[in-house]
Amino acid sequence: MSSVARRNRLSQFISRALCCPASALLLLPSIALAQQDDGATAAKQLDTITVTAQKRSERLQDVPMSIQVLNTEKMSSEGSYKLADYFAQLPGLSYIQSPMSSNIVLRGIATDSGLGSRPTSGIVIDDVPYGSALSTGAIPDLDPSDLQQIEVLRGPQGTLYGASSMGGLIKYVMTDPDTSATFGRVEAGGSTAAHGGSGYNARTSVNLPFSDRFALRVSLFQRQDPAFVHNTNSGDENDSQVRGGRVSALWNVSDTVTVRSSALFQDTETGSSSVVDTDPDLHPLYGQYSHDRISGGDTFKGQVRFYTTKVSWDLGWAMLDSISGYAQHRSRAYQDVGYTTIGRLAPVFAGIFGLDSDNPSSLIDNRYNTDRTTQEVRLVSQGEHALDWQVGAFYSDEEAKSTQNFYIADKTSGTIYRDFPLLVSLGDSTYREKAVYADGTYHFTPQFDIQFGARYARNSLRENSDTGGLLQDPNQSFDSNKDSATTYLFSPRYRFNDELMTYLRVASGYRAGGSNGTLVANVPFSYDSDSLWSYELGLKTQLLDHSLSLDAALFYIDWSDLQISQVEPTLGSSYTTNAGKASSQGLELSVNWVPSADWKVTASYAYTDATLAQDIPGYTEGSSAYGKDGNRLPYSARNSASASLKRYFPLGSNLEGFAGADVAYMGDRDMEFTTSASIPRIHLPSYTTVGLNAGVQGQAWSATLYVRNLTDEVGYINANRRGSLASSPLGATLIQPRTVGLTLAWDY
Repeated sequence: MSSVARRNRLSQFISRALCCPASALLLLPSIALAQQDDGATAAKQLDTITVTAQKRSERLQDVPMSIQVLNTEKMSSEGSYKLADYFAQLPGLSYIQSPMSSNIVLRGIATDSGLGSRPTSGIVIDDVPYGSALSTGAIPDLDPSDLQQIEVLRGPQGTLYGASSMGGLIKYVMTDPDTSATFGRVEAGGSTAAHGGSGYNARTSVNLPFSDRFALRVSLFQRQDPAFVHNTNSGDENDSQVRGGRVSALWNVSDTVTVRSSALFQDTETGSSSVVDTDPDLHPLYGQYSHDRISGGDTFKGQVRFYTTKVSWDLGWAMLDSISGYAQHRSRAYQDVGYTTIGRLAPVFAGIFGLDSDNPSSLIDNRYNTDRTTQEVRLVSQGEHALDWQVGAFYSDEEAKSTQNFYIADKTSGTIYRDFPLLVSLGDSTYREKAVYADGTYHFTPQFDIQFGARYARNSLRENSDTGGLLQDPNQSFDSNKDSATTYLFSPRYRFNDELMTYLRVASGYRAGGSNGTLVANVPFSYDSDSLWSYELGLKTQLLDHSLSLDAALFYIDWSDLQISQVEPTLGSSYTTNAGKASSQGLELSVNWVPSADWKVTASYAYTDATLAQDIPGYTEGSSAYGKDGNRLPYSARNSASASLKRYFPLGSNLEGFAGADVAYMGDRDMEFTTSASIPRIHLPSYTTVGLNAGVQGQAWSATLYVRNLTDEVGYINANRRGSLASSPLGATLIQPRTVGLTLAWDY
């Protein structure tokens, strides 16, 4: 796409952005004033939602950016306990899940999702970054027992949150200990999945104040998700066991100094994956809920340890915060690779090495370990002044070690012949980032203000790579890379009144460059950072005496030097290069309505048009990923939506009943770019899921019955070719089929 065409697209976006809300902006003030004059009161008002998206507590209604907040207590009452359940209610978000790596895509900003690709959406837990800046890795499937809420920040967050938050940010807000009272909760439940088995969940939490200045909160959980995918070779199933907990402490050292510390731990183990085998048209090869894998293949074990300490000093005129974090992640996965060129030669190698195997195949033993230490110090102004400001400094030190061993293994028994590694790859990386940032909002009048901010970051990367094995000579490579980037934020905001606000948000983001760590000829040793600029026009309003809220945002994103995986044709090795430009534009709508004290209604919609703005260039002839100007970016649905309805009703004897329904729609998507025009991209069809829930609650207990995916819809969230040909079969990740469950809870 030419620069003129890009300017035309931007000008068209700006014209639509200014014209479409214009009539609404003219109409809504009169509506709001009419409401004030009319004096009508609704039977029930919306709860005030407070967020910390801008590192200070604010009303959601007042924050000049597109944000969606998930109430985890509500989600838990509807039988939603996993990330996949949470994210299904968020239009415009795609969650790509695999055992070793998971990826979150916001506003279509993504090109890859594999373990080697770098994230484009950030994750923080209580203001501490989680995950690797070097790889997508596995996302913690945090249990809702200790989650207060999940804030989804859309659009680049580079100024306050740094690199790898180009598409947006997921912010987990955990529950703090309470020094005022002793209380707790016990919860247990069971579920069963169509075409599969049963599962259970158990969780407990307790708050223990030791004085009016010190309290502890302890939560523990264990969950087994029901299996629904069957391995036709071994009988293994994709049941998943997750256990963990969190211990947090709150110490009010004095009237002005508070210390919050927490330790989070979580262990995950899966018996197999939810990937099923299909032909290129997504027709099942062994049945809709089956795959054919080596015994013990596609299993995963993961361990998360996450420690945080936040020290806050109230200076009166400002709040000084020191936020320290340490994250440790250990993961191991066995990957069936019998479909690869080398894997298909396993019988030949077994004969050469004299291995006692009746059914030789192959697998890769993947191990990936990361340790990350972060430190942030920030000073945030307090009180009402013409200028609200905050300044801060950030440091991150990350070490990552990876091991990949390609073994011959017996498909029937799963026996691994570890004395004969065909291929070995060892990686050792160190990544450091230092940054300073400043953010301010100047209030010209009580109605009009402008927010502005900037962040300067320097990062360095050192990578060692060792390869060897029986099929290749030992190789060693070393590379280092240094980079710097500055991100900016500019956001005017106008409040018509307390119920109506509009804003413009111009923000930039970036993702650090890196090294390919390879000695293969013609493959570049390193690749540059990529960056983007985002333009967002939004409106937030509350109507009908605060019983109805409407949030709307239009956005346009210009993405340059995007990082993309390519394939070297001789050895088939993957590597990363920079590949031109892309753009994303769209619309986001969110409605919350409380028509009466007994009813709650929510609805959200997202339209995302994310495409290449240039052909993808190749560094080596025949090696480039194939993508043409105008092709859709991977994983992003043009249309997605969700809605929910809930009613509460009295049952007598201090009992209350409730019943609700929800629906979520995910539009069709294209998967990753292929290596040539002769191999079409994988196209996933749209799907719709429906959920129902009903229950009874007393003063200290509740019972909930729920159904997820009521219609037993077959939906795919990801797919990859198991081979290099257009006719190669696919491995496609399924959504969970119809699941029925019951949960009992007791508060004390």
